[in-house]
Amino acid sequence: MATDASMRVWADDKSGNTSIYHGTKRTINKRAMCLNMMDALFDDKRIIVIFLICWLTMVLIIFEDLGLMNTQFMALGPSKSTVFMGVTLDSWYKWGLVAAFTFVNTAVNDFMSDAISPWILNTITDHKTRFIPYPKWMCLGITQVWSMYCNIMSVFSIFLAMSQIDFVLIRMIADLLVNAYTTTKFIRNKTFCPEQYKNCSSSDSTEMVSLKADNTSLLPSKASLQEDDENTRHTPV
Repeated sequence: MATDASMRVWADDKSGNTSIYHGTKRTINKRAMCLNMMDALFDDKRIIVIFLICWLTMVLIIFEDLGLMNTQFMALGPSKSTVFMGVTLDSWYKWGLVAAFTFVNTAVNDFMSDAISPWILNTITDHKTRFIPYPKWMCLGITQVWSMYCNIMSVFSIFLAMSQIDFVLIRMIADLLVNAYTTTKFIRNKTFCPEQYKNCSSSDSTEMVSLKADNTSLLPSKASLQEDDENTRHTPV
């Protein structure tokens, strides 16, 4: 009888451990599935764009339900309530000047950003680039002037974004036109080949891992450090 009871207890414990094991396995599978979905969303830029469009649509629906579309911000043209940096745009002349400034300024900013920012990132700050096209003092001056320009123009951008929706639309049109040109310039010498792209990406990752392994192998081991320490202690002065 004692043997039967112990067998039942052992069977109950085994079934309980099995259920815990299966529950843990299901949890791990769910987490792995979520991570795979996040990886697919992050890696495939087409899925990211679809996600952004869905999110933008949801945001517009939410704010339309809050009554944003009926506010003065959504108005078009000059009015007494349209204010830009303290100036009331109550005439077509004032509104036209600000609209022209918005279009030209946005086009200039986008063009210069696409020309200078990648150059700073890939030529100046990238440690793999050993040669620079200008003297060091000139490279420093270019980066400083660009930083100062961005800080000053950000003030105008803030007030334009908070003034009225028509200026936001004008900025968007200028963005699309300039980005169409600069993006076409960036990709004009590139070839569409997903297989080669994946191979290059995987080879870059493998190279980074091998570099880390090589750097780790160059470090002295703990045993060698202890041996050097012992030799130093027993070396006569």
